Amino acid sequence: MRPVPKAFVLAAILTLVMLRGHAAGAQASPASPESPANSPASAIAAGAVPSASELASPNPSSSYDAPGSPEASDPDAPPPFMRKPKVPPRATGPDMTYATRPAPAEFRGLPWGAALTEATAHLGLKPVTSPRSLPDTYYRPGENLRLGSAELVTVAYYFHKGAFSGAGIVLAGEANYFLVKDHLIELYGPGRQVGDRYGWTWTHVNIDMRLREGMGEVRYTYEP
Repeated sequence: MRPVPKAFVLAAILTLVMLRGHAAGAQASPASPESPANSPASAIAAGAVPSASELASPNPSSSYDAPGSPEASDPDAPPPFMRKPKVPPRATGPDMTYATRPAPAEFRGLPWGAALTEATAHLGLKPVTSPRSLPDTYYRPGENLRLGSAELVTVAYYFHKGAFSGAGIVLAGEANYFLVKDHLIELYGPGRQVGDRYGWTWTHVNIDMRLREGMGEVRYTYEP
């Protein structure tokens, strides 16, 4: 066997010494930012950075939950960023379905439900025949054609099966219409607007009014 050249042996010894010195320096010096020890994956593995599962799960010690709150003690509560915000209750307005003041018990001195014979004797009612005959509809001769400050055109009385069940008023012009509306509001309080009609509703009595083509109408209806 040939003897190994001295130069080759010397080079091998120097290489070994350099490798050992580099390894010792790497252990003594802090890891560089690019080293695997400082990578995000290493940080997660070491527990320095919370994992995605930890972020998605409720954390009782999180700053979102105050100590002693139901969320802090409930392991099934959703995380803060998934909870729906609490909406304060809305203030509800008054129920305008029914009028706030008592219903009228009569119309121009005639009680609701009065018999036709009684009404005829008391008020002198006569059937409407002009300009055409209207069944179960009556008028009073010498009727007061004013309501509040408004001027009226006609006033009619309706009877259903011989009992007083309603009345109708016709008036001309917007001025008279709004004068009647203001008068009824003074008597019964604010009414309710439904479409083109304005009116008041009670358990057995209804009043509604409408202005159409310059003519106003007011209807009283009684339903026992």
